[in-house]
Amino acid sequence: MNATPPARNNVYDATDLPELGFRNYWYPVLASWRLRRRPKAVKLLGEDVVLYRDGGKVYALKDQCAHRGARLSRGKCLYRGSGTLSCPYHGWTYSGDTGRVVAKLMEGPDATIAAEAKVTAYPVQEHDGVLWVFVGDMEAVPLDEDLPECLANTDEWHTIGTWRTYRSNWRVLNDNLCYDLHAPFVHRNSPELFLQPIFPFASHVTTTPLEDGKGLGYTAKDGVTAADYPGLGPFPPPREARFRRLKPMGRGQEMDTKKAQAVKQYGIKYRHMSRLPAVTLVGRPSGEYFMVRWVTPIDTDTTLFYSINAFRRRGWLATQLDRIGWAAWMSWSHDWIFSDQDKNLVEGVRSDAEQLSRTDLGVVAWRRFAVENARRPQSVAEDTQLGTAAE
Repeated sequence: MNATPPARNNVYDATDLPELGFRNYWYPVLASWRLRRRPKAVKLLGEDVVLYRDGGKVYALKDQCAHRGARLSRGKCLYRGSGTLSCPYHGWTYSGDTGRVVAKLMEGPDATIAAEAKVTAYPVQEHDGVLWVFVGDMEAVPLDEDLPECLANTDEWHTIGTWRTYRSNWRVLNDNLCYDLHAPFVHRNSPELFLQPIFPFASHVTTTPLEDGKGLGYTAKDGVTAADYPGLGPFPPPREARFRRLKPMGRGQEMDTKKAQAVKQYGIKYRHMSRLPAVTLVGRPSGEYFMVRWVTPIDTDTTLFYSINAFRRRGWLATQLDRIGWAAWMSWSHDWIFSDQDKNLVEGVRSDAEQLSRTDLGVVAWRRFAVENARRPQSVAEDTQLGTAAE
């Protein structure tokens, strides 16, 4: 369960967030095309899950037979159309809808089946080419409730998703995606940004709760693109600055609330946002593109990073050009090289040895918001509120 830990000096450090992630949310776990006739084992929030298809429907069960603990992911759908999965060891056969045993094949059709003969059945949905699983201690909310508009509304948006595995805890990766001002340094020489002016740095970051109450919007002001450091010299160094000749193209720029198309036409107020459970959106002032980074905890030391490029639909030709542009440039420059620059650093970060500073204002605000606003079963939420009132 997600319980609110005590803050120290009104600041939550990384270890105040649940080590295995926030329960009671939907998470992306697998591209739809990867689940075919054979069951597929996945792991999220520390729980082993088996996914399988039958009759055009996807099911998700705990990947451990209640009988002797065999992996159900090594079993088969022996009875197509029934929605069941049979254990490979003794043939205990489970309903995908309820997780209950409906037959013990090696004991005959008259075998007694106890009420305890069952496994967890997880809510699962297939949406926009991705399989989503809900892990929680409460009844699943509608999937759309956890999706940003650019993923929920497939009539207005089309998407291209990629994924990779990080050898780190989810908290470290998610902190990296908040507005922590690392991009002007880490990514300044990436292929995507090499010929662009340097991202603004030394900015003052402010955070504002989103109108739907599910996250934070970030705003950075008063940043600079060059500075002199006593005893060292300028940043960026002259050997790097001489290549930066092109005009800005929206990267790193904040929304102009009076001029940006995203604000005027679509009502999008922030270029950079964080949402529960562990979702980051980075868009363009046009309001026609978002990078959606969804962090799915696997276990304490491993995280699935699902990166989804969301393009607003602008007609058939524009959609094809979006896809060509992604395949020819963005897939390499951003989803591979740019992300690898983060991956190489994040996998070595130790969040138990922090000295938070000005660049971490966005991270601190996100941690506080996430811990205090994460979804909880009603009884837990009431207990938390009573405890807060007592203090």
